[in-house]
Amino acid sequence: MSDNAILPPSRGRFYAVRFKPGEDLLAGLRAFVAERDLQAVSIVTAVGSLTKAPLRLANTGVWETRQGHFEIVSLVGTIDAAGEHIHISLSDRHGVTVGAHFGPGSAVYTTAEVVLVELEDYRFSRESCALSGYDELIVASRDSR
Repeated sequence: MSDNAILPPSRGRFYAVRFKPGEDLLAGLRAFVAERDLQAVSIVTAVGSLTKAPLRLANTGVWETRQGHFEIVSLVGTIDAAGEHIHISLSDRHGVTVGAHFGPGSAVYTTAEVVLVELEDYRFSRESCALSGYDELIVASRDSR
């Protein structure tokens, strides 16, 4: 069991935002969170399309940027003031789907409609994890600083 399991449930505040053609989806999400000083955000749902998608496939350290016309079939993750961990699934015109870690430098095609929830009683941060080798999510009560 993780240390996070001892935290009580959090209240949530929902936001719906639309990103327009040509916008970088991750940069837009980061800006939205920063402008509102949100401390613990989760992506609830998303729908839309991209023409450029920076991806890091499972168990690789290599980023690749896919170009084309892709439908966003899933976008999930957590965002805090200093970072994020987001995965995306995209399908091409043949229905071939790829899922990967999502990075900066994307381009929205027609739209990207995203619903976010701020977990009002939590504060997210990231710390290096010796087990995974990555900066991983730390969940704390917003009252504990």
